[in-house]
Amino acid sequence: MCSRNRRLSRMRGDAPLPRRGVVALAAGLAAVGLVAGCAKPALPYVPAYSPRALQAHCFDGVPHLAGSQPYVLGGACCCTPSDELMARLHADGFCPDLDADGLTELYHAVGIQLATDHGRCNNLCANGPHVTQGGKCMVPPTPGTRNYEEVITGIVLRPPPQGKKGK
Repeated sequence: MCSRNRRLSRMRGDAPLPRRGVVALAAGLAAVGLVAGCAKPALPYVPAYSPRALQAHCFDGVPHLAGSQPYVLGGACCCTPSDELMARLHADGFCPDLDADGLTELYHAVGIQLATDHGRCNNLCANGPHVTQGGKCMVPPTPGTRNYEEVITGIVLRPPPQGKKGK
C-alpha cells in the first residue's frame, strides 16, 4: 500500500489497528468484564440468632404466658401481682386460695423485690440481677436492652462475669 492510500484509509477510519492497540483493547474489555458481572453473587444473609426467639418468661409490659405459674411457685410468670393477674391465674387453675396481697407476701418472704417496691433499675440494683438470672429483683427490664432480651427469652447472650484471676 502506498503512503497516499494509507493516509486516505486512516482518514476514513478503516485502517488496521496496530498490535499494541488490539492488546490494550482486549485487556480493557477483560477487566471491565471481570468487574461488571463475572463475580459470584453474595450469599444470602443468615442472622446469628433466630429473628424471633420464643418467649420463656412473662412480666409487666409483655403478653402473659397462658398456663404459667408465678415464678415464686416454680413457674415462668414474673408479672407483678395484681387483681388482673390473679384472675388469669385463677382461670388457668393456679393459686385458687391466693389473692394479689398473698402472692406479694410470698415474694417478699423469699426476699424478692417487686416493681411496687422500686423501679426503673433494669435489674442493676443491689437486689439484681433479675430473678430469672439468679437475683432477687423482679422489676421488669428496660425494653431494648440486652437484659430485656435475656429475661424474655431465657437465653443468656453474654457470659456471666468471672471472678478475679490469680488468687
